[in-house]
Amino acid sequence: MFGRMPESIRQCSIREFGGVEQWKEHYIAALSSADMQRQYAELVEWYGGKEAYLSAVKNPISTEDAGRCKDQLEKLQQKLSKKRDCGLTSPAVQRLIGAYALVMKTISQAKEEKGLMLAQARFYRDERTRQAVDARYGDGTAEFFARAIEAFYRR
Repeated sequence: MFGRMPESIRQCSIREFGGVEQWKEHYIAALSSADMQRQYAELVEWYGGKEAYLSAVKNPISTEDAGRCKDQLEKLQQKLSKKRDCGLTSPAVQRLIGAYALVMKTISQAKEEKGLMLAQARFYRDERTRQAVDARYGDGTAEFFARAIEAFYRR
């Protein structure tokens, strides 16, 4: 893997870490951390096995399909942001979260979307994500998205 490293990555590793050897040490340490191992185990579970996960990584959806999915997610976020005055378990909110989950499942090619969507809820609570979503759709929207996803999967 390291021997076939593209020159652009090699230059980046020198710039960011001081050299390829330092980058290798960082990379190996990061991959062997307990948190990284837990995240990998979650990914394998979402995909229904290691082979399915590796297949999805090696064979991602097409650029055109990814673009369509991105557009769908943006439209769903817009619609969902307008439902903040509805209850988290209202049929309209639940339909939108279900559609969101289907798009996420399509993008990721995961067998099971529940873990992926709960990770998405955590993503909405990340400070930078929260700020960006709230700036675009209004204060409290990111938390609403997170809570709506969690409510969908508690049914």
